[in-house]
Amino acid sequence: MSSLKDILTSKITVPKISALDWLHQSTSWPLLDVRSEGEFFDGHIPGSISGPILTNEERHQVGLCYKNQGQEAAITLGMSLVEPHKKQRISDWLRHFSTNVAITCWRGGLRSRFASGWLDEVAGERLKIVQITGGYKAIRRHLLTTLNSKREMWVLGGMTGSGKTALLRDLKNEKDISSEQILDLEGIALHRGSSFGNVLSEKGEKIEQPRQQTFENSVAMQLFKAEGPIVLENESTLIGKVFIPQLFKAQMKSAPLILLETPLQERIEAIFNEYVKIPLESNCPIEKLWLNLESNLKALEKRLGGQETQKCLNLMQAGLKNPINLELQAPWIELLLVQYYDKTYAHSFGRCKHSVVFKGNKTEVKNWLKENMAKRLK
Repeated sequence: MSSLKDILTSKITVPKISALDWLHQSTSWPLLDVRSEGEFFDGHIPGSISGPILTNEERHQVGLCYKNQGQEAAITLGMSLVEPHKKQRISDWLRHFSTNVAITCWRGGLRSRFASGWLDEVAGERLKIVQITGGYKAIRRHLLTTLNSKREMWVLGGMTGSGKTALLRDLKNEKDISSEQILDLEGIALHRGSSFGNVLSEKGEKIEQPRQQTFENSVAMQLFKAEGPIVLENESTLIGKVFIPQLFKAQMKSAPLILLETPLQERIEAIFNEYVKIPLESNCPIEKLWLNLESNLKALEKRLGGQETQKCLNLMQAGLKNPINLELQAPWIELLLVQYYDKTYAHSFGRCKHSVVFKGNKTEVKNWLKENMAKRLK
């Protein structure tokens, strides 16, 4: 098997593909990202596999060497650090790819070149390999262009608990609507967008949100594939810890608004199902679920007021007697909706510049969107 030095001085025959061409063919070319795990964590392309050719520590050492001794010494150090782990890293990569693989690093440089050479040598003709020219940086540049480009969209609005996210899910399953046209920002952000928005795992732990770059990349990848108008929920700029980029948010603010109107009792039941029933049915521990709910409520105290907050906490405690019972949870849910969320919504809606083009219940809104999205695709 060739050494890194042989690969560095030889002419690698692995073909290259532009970042834009890869985006058009991404479903056919799964992506191997050979940047360090730290770089991958800070931002990556959705669906890509992390397979560092240099780990965080190795990359740090090579970087210091480059700064102090120059490129040649840094390459020599990189060779010596990676050589003992070469077989294992190739084996790890091959577990994920059987027919095609596109390889990227930060700028499509030496790390991509080494990885391509290794895989080509070991896998031969059974694995088709391409290198992405310009690497992750070039892919991200195209994705940011996509994210900032003007496009037709409809924004779905409505009070908290009105069922906007559920309606988006329903539309995604409609045969005449492409799933890429339904943009679920909360789903991509792993956050429901409210003070109670953090998502819990089955063990009751908070699920970590993606980093900002990864969130943007995921949104842009879907937009890149979408044909025709998109539908998305009206969101605040911040969705938990990630934010909607400025130019895309500006488009949302000026887009036509469709209002989903849902009676209070239905909204209470929807909140109960989403935040209590479904987590409990997924085996989330009751104690951790309630601790999370109470913690989120306390974070609202300055806006809700001390008296109302304590009243709501007392109602939550009473609900612990039978958490799966809607009647016991309805009082604190109703208090939160009426005293906080509905007032916040009314204030925000009064300032918005949206043009309301349709409003109705779930069935009416769904039918209107289906009909109008079909017209745009003809």
